[in-house]
Amino acid sequence: MPDPKTGFARVTEQVPALLGCRPELVDVLACGPEYVAYSVFDCEGETNQAAMAAVAAVTGVAFKAEDEDAVLRGAVLVVSGHKEDIY
Repeated sequence: MPDPKTGFARVTEQVPALLGCRPELVDVLACGPEYVAYSVFDCEGETNQAAMAAVAAVTGVAFKAEDEDAVLRGAVLVVSGHKEDIY
């Protein structure tokens, strides 16, 4: 969850382990008072529709599948409340 004093997301040791990448490749997609969404920076591969739906659900911002720069690829970790989900 975001740091309560700064509001910025923290990348703990667990995040790259869960995403299966090196720590320097973790990207914070979105951060709010009750959620953080992490991905692997510049990941190639298939479009991850489930991740895009999950991130849209917590942020309230929909993804446009035709916008190549906005689609999510690879593993995405969404932490909200006391729950962690990998898509």
